[in-house]
Amino acid sequence: MKKSKSFPIALCLTALGLVLTVYGCKTINSTSVANFAASVAAVKTQADDALNSASTLTLNESIAYAAMQPTLQEANFIETPTADTISQWDNALSAMETYAQNLSTLLSPNAANNFDVAATNLFNQFNQTASALNSASKNPGSPDFTLLATAFTQVAGAIIQAKEEATAVKIAAATDASITNICNLLANEIGADRLTAPGLRKTLNETVWSTDLAQLNVEFLNTNNTPVEKLTISQQYAALLAKRDAEDQILASLRHSLLLLSDAHHTLAQGQPASIQADLNVVASEIQHSRELYSQFSSITNK
Repeated sequence: MKKSKSFPIALCLTALGLVLTVYGCKTINSTSVANFAASVAAVKTQADDALNSASTLTLNESIAYAAMQPTLQEANFIETPTADTISQWDNALSAMETYAQNLSTLLSPNAANNFDVAATNLFNQFNQTASALNSASKNPGSPDFTLLATAFTQVAGAIIQAKEEATAVKIAAATDASITNICNLLANEIGADRLTAPGLRKTLNETVWSTDLAQLNVEFLNTNNTPVEKLTISQQYAALLAKRDAEDQILASLRHSLLLLSDAHHTLAQGQPASIQADLNVVASEIQHSRELYSQFSSITNK
């Protein structure tokens, strides 16, 4: 499993905090495309940190569980999400980042000449990403990425079909529905909450937090505990709640960022004067907050 990296806050606060504005009717300016690409890059790093922290958490819990078993077994050491799943997320967001960067090709004086090559490269990358997602779905412990793979295939097809237009706004319009679908599917993998909606947040709550909190409650109810011992258990319980909430907020922030990326792309696709500065400022603020939570969570976990 790759090591987590700290969030590039300077990038997040500048790129995500900038106004993603479309000037004029049915046109896209270069700054808008560049800011969108920078936003995708920032959220990709946010996803890497959020998913790696969840993976580290579940691995640490499985180590504690394995230590109490009579024999060591590989099956007892579990990571959620797995390294393969994290890799597929990275591939998906890398393809999105390349797509955003290549939109700028359409804004150059030689757009018509250059975009044939760019469109072909994007077509290949999106299809390769779809193939990798389909393969990952067949691996034990991996989520079902079939719908996500289909969305990437649809983007690839839309790019090739629309390449004759050779304008950024028409390509964005052609791919908008599928890009929105990709962002929504990734957000669904995270989950809308930790209690009811399917997703990583609910999985972590059920397999890690609820189990650990229940165990502490059992220890607290032991009639042989002294008041001092009960105080210690209560402090452990409070610390565990803080860790749970910090980890859950990190994942919730990632989900919100993914949905705002969808909004940003839709703004590009509309090619109309619009600003989502307020939304991007929220993302920047959330990433800053996530960085603080991630640092706090890591220090507690490593004690």
